Amino acid sequence: MNSRRLAFVVIVGLVAVSAVSYAYFQLFYVGRQLTYKNISVMEAKAMIESDSSLEILDVRTVQEFAQGHLKGAINVPLSDLPSRTGELEKNRLILVYCQSGNRSAQASSILVKAGFTDVYNMEGGIMAWTNSGYPTVTP
Repeated sequence: MNSRRLAFVVIVGLVAVSAVSYAYFQLFYVGRQLTYKNISVMEAKAMIESDSSLEILDVRTVQEFAQGHLKGAINVPLSDLPSRTGELEKNRLILVYCQSGNRSAQASSILVKAGFTDVYNMEGGIMAWTNSGYPTVTP
């Protein structure tokens, strides 16, 4: 095999290895970073009861929050979240909820795109929470 052919084979091999490595990175690393987990209110309640360091994020409006919220929740309305992600710890476990689950799903996506690693969206929102008989607090 002449040196030109050998160089070509080596270059093709390096390109193939690079492509496979990039695909692996995209599939297994980035894919895991850009997701959040949907959980039921029952799972959310268990999470709240078992992890005192859990950050509970209510993304409803200030007025909705004042009508009742989960104990320990902080209020960052969805419309403010993109500019306020710096107020939250990226590596902390975060439970996100809203009124019915739609805004919290959007908020969860915003958080994972901003680099948050452990984001949980409470499906059904506070409506499902209260319909399950779980308590809320008012200021």
